[in-house]
Amino acid sequence: MSTFTARRVALAASAALILSLTAACGGDDSGGSGGTTVEFFQSKTEAVDVVDQIIADFEAEHPGIDVEQNNTPDAMTVLQSRLAKGEVPDVIAVNVSDYNDLATAGILKDLAGTEAADAVSDDNATAYVARAGQTEGTTPALPWSVNAQVVLYDVDQFDELGLTVPTTWDEFVDTARAVEDAGQDPFYFTWKDSWTAKLVLNSLAGSLQGPDFWDELRDGSATFAGSEAYQEAAEKLLVLKEHAQDDPFGRGYEDGNIAFAGGESVMYVQGTWAIPEILSVNPDKNIGAFVMPVGDTADDSVILSAPDSVVGIAENSGNAEAAQEFVDYLFSAQGQATFTEDQRLFSVRDDVTSAEDVLAPLKTDWIDTGRTAMYPDGMFTGASDLAALTQTFLQDEDTGAFLEALDTDFQSHGIQ
Repeated sequence: MSTFTARRVALAASAALILSLTAACGGDDSGGSGGTTVEFFQSKTEAVDVVDQIIADFEAEHPGIDVEQNNTPDAMTVLQSRLAKGEVPDVIAVNVSDYNDLATAGILKDLAGTEAADAVSDDNATAYVARAGQTEGTTPALPWSVNAQVVLYDVDQFDELGLTVPTTWDEFVDTARAVEDAGQDPFYFTWKDSWTAKLVLNSLAGSLQGPDFWDELRDGSATFAGSEAYQEAAEKLLVLKEHAQDDPFGRGYEDGNIAFAGGESVMYVQGTWAIPEILSVNPDKNIGAFVMPVGDTADDSVILSAPDSVVGIAENSGNAEAAQEFVDYLFSAQGQATFTEDQRLFSVRDDVTSAEDVLAPLKTDWIDTGRTAMYPDGMFTGASDLAALTQTFLQDEDTGAFLEALDTDFQSHGIQ
């Protein structure tokens, strides 16, 4: 899950150039067999193999269309560079946290009324995308799938230690202590990558802040510094730090996936998107998942769930019809089932359900019953320093300075 750190002004400048280079935008491209070649630029490195499979399935049904997947390290920086040159891929899929900058650039066509748009039945996901992109009234992109942020745990180790899934904050902390008493690390944090520090803050603050906090931030009636919920979230974040493994700031996301797969911690605060990576290291890993408990009762918790990636088509693509056919396939029942089952995500279609034991109860008990909250970082643009600020806070433990810095960051990079 990468974040886009370039400033929105850079994308805006890119957009101005793009609009003046219409002919270069998603240029008409013919495949070697005389058909049409569609470029699919997508930023999820963990999805390369399954996207190749989806493309193969699509091409088998559409012999006149070839699709070329483009996935590269530091994808958003590469995309920004290409936008500046007027080289807009035909189809683009990016993390939802990067979407506001892309939507603001004005390079995506309205997908309202298309077969793909009509296939999306998850109204919450659609509303989230519209709010994150500030695109109410138009549909420049569609939620490709939905994820959830949870606490992954080793089911076998829980059983061996006689542990049960905690449902309150005190039980959660007691579980960590019980693991330590058994001589093991309860958590494996990967704060070398700042976005994973932000992720833990999300888990805490998402449940604590309440449904009206963002609207209150916008109208000026609330601040981070004055928020009891964020004060509590910051304090609890430091409690979790007390139960980290050695050198959490020297370990990154990939390190964490490998370590948890190898049994180096009993719990791992991450998203459902990490499950395929963990299982690629240890296919026999018996993984469970629970919602991070934050309060005094089980009813105080909600699951953080939101679109994982969004998909759009270049406004001026020279292969618009073929691009639309491919996007329609991405949102077909077959395309959705192939993608979400491999990536351990939730489909945005109501007729595609999860067969994964880890995911099924999260959807039925939490997502389908509305016990959800949006990611707090979803109301910041990609230029936000939220991740780095959270990482710094975990190092210096200055709560007051941290919350004041969040207010400053929101003033500059909050989605109003």
